[in-house]
Amino acid sequence: MVLPTRQAAHAQPAQTTLHGSITYRERIALPPATVEVRLLDVSTPSAPPKVIASQQFTTEKQVPLPFQLTVNSSTLTAKKTYAVAATIFVNGQAWFKTPMPAPVNQRSNGNILLVLRRDGTERLPHTVTGSWQTDQIGETSLRDGSQTPTLELHDDGTVAGSTVCNQISGRFTSSAQNLKFGPVATTRRACMEATTMQREQAFLNALKTVAAWTLSEKGDVLTLQNDAGQALLVLHRQSHLPIR
Repeated sequence: MVLPTRQAAHAQPAQTTLHGSITYRERIALPPATVEVRLLDVSTPSAPPKVIASQQFTTEKQVPLPFQLTVNSSTLTAKKTYAVAATIFVNGQAWFKTPMPAPVNQRSNGNILLVLRRDGTERLPHTVTGSWQTDQIGETSLRDGSQTPTLELHDDGTVAGSTVCNQISGRFTSSAQNLKFGPVATTRRACMEATTMQREQAFLNALKTVAAWTLSEKGDVLTLQNDAGQALLVLHRQSHLPIR
């Protein structure tokens, strides 16, 4: 029998390091700040995200700020969906928060881009601005528990979000009940699953023909329509994000 060596007996658990960068769009100089990065379990869309790991660092630099977050690999499972969020604190006050956590591809841990938003601005519930998660594309329901495309519609007319595989950015214009997306740029990661790839293409195609929008009475469901009034995308507002 071969006895385990002292080194093996005290082996450290395997670790995974996520890395990327943090930025924001506002033209505000960043004073000396503390940055908190969190890994979230977002497997259940209807429930608040669960914090799996977090890490803080201080900085006197301007954005973009590189970050690393080291996680015990045993806490991650292939059956769950994870995302990364961040908050920038100045003198203990939250200045910028993640409106929509960035999805984590467990096969690739790098190049995660977090675009934060200035904290403290109240948003009316009956406007299209805010963070949205897709429930339906055309007549296809996405309520199967899997991660779905997201949209962030900002007051300055910019749009961001995720197709699940890739992050998107661009602009939109809206007036009364009309809404139109300008050219939307995407990153170029390949989708590993056929269903996810099909959803991504259908989502991007729908954005190209959006012409109008309607909101539910409570302001929590957004329907994006084409010129004929047909529903292209149905999304629900992410009222539980950011988590702090």
